[in-house]
Amino acid sequence: MSSLPRPVSLVHSIKSSPARKNTVMIVDDQSTGRVILAEIVRGMDKFVDAVTFEDPEAALDYARTHNVDMVITDYLMPKMNGIDLVRELRKVFHDDTIPIVVITVDKQPEVRYQALNSGAIDFLTRPIDRIEYRQRFMNLLALRRHEIENANRRKWLEEKVRAATQELRRREVDTLFRLARSAESRDKVTGFHLPRMARYSALIAKGHGLSAAQQEAIELAAPMHDLGKIGIPDRILQSSGRLSPQDMEVMKTHAVLGYELLKDSTSEFLQMGAVIALGHHEKYDGSGYPNGLKGEAIPLESRIVALADVYDALTSIRPYKQAWQPDQAFAWMREQSGRHFDPELLEVLLRSRAEILAIAARYADNVVKLTAVTP
Repeated sequence: MSSLPRPVSLVHSIKSSPARKNTVMIVDDQSTGRVILAEIVRGMDKFVDAVTFEDPEAALDYARTHNVDMVITDYLMPKMNGIDLVRELRKVFHDDTIPIVVITVDKQPEVRYQALNSGAIDFLTRPIDRIEYRQRFMNLLALRRHEIENANRRKWLEEKVRAATQELRRREVDTLFRLARSAESRDKVTGFHLPRMARYSALIAKGHGLSAAQQEAIELAAPMHDLGKIGIPDRILQSSGRLSPQDMEVMKTHAVLGYELLKDSTSEFLQMGAVIALGHHEKYDGSGYPNGLKGEAIPLESRIVALADVYDALTSIRPYKQAWQPDQAFAWMREQSGRHFDPELLEVLLRSRAEILAIAARYADNVVKLTAVTP
């Protein structure tokens, strides 16, 4: 099996980022100690540098605004001892793999325990042993490097999964739209009805306070509302005149037909499409079909799509009518508040007039080339 390609580094590493040296922060109120520790650190690797501080508070300020790969701090210092500094640094650092080493002349076990409990990775005692210190520091930086490389690999894999998921989503969206168009192509409703009403639906969902994910789901599922028209005879579906009562009853069956076609899908969008197909001709006062549902017994997504679908139908040319002006459509729909439409959702539509008109202009039938609904 071939190995995975080496991921592009998203997080700096010790050997793979020569453009920026890895920074070791040294905090010690004694100048001699700072100089010796800095010499040890800088002698480890040409890509490792040291920044030194006498004042722990100045070191904290630096850590808040700079990348730090390792911290070496003395224990006994004025203002703030090393253990307190470790605690504060752990609050600053978002990455708990950054090694912190506490150095002290105090050999009491209690001090060592406190240092480790505060978040220190290692504990060294004075006097300084250059060989031991250098090896300890190198070992800790090596572990840090491995953590960074693992993080890089995870990010690379996550990006691959994200890209693959987006491609699957793109294909699903394309399939959904083509499925919806298959029904519309048999009807005399053409042009941009589906993209417009889908975006109107998402806009209403947003105004009603639904999450971004719910808005997207409604936008993608809304075009499924008339899928059941696939099962309606052409003589009825393509009639340019008023339907007879018998033919109207046949036409009404498209709601149930659409539901039956979609209800068993594993796709969350097609499942929602089934609910929308079944309920988008229900009316708020209970006079709709196929089940005569009333008020909030009608699924929310069906109530939303009903508004979007009717508004677009009113303001679009049909074989049996001219397009209404938006003001005419808004006025008639206001009259139907509490009858045909959910009053609360209708108010969202009316408040969104500017956005509605912008969508209509963008997807005007005589302006834009037909495209699929996209998230």
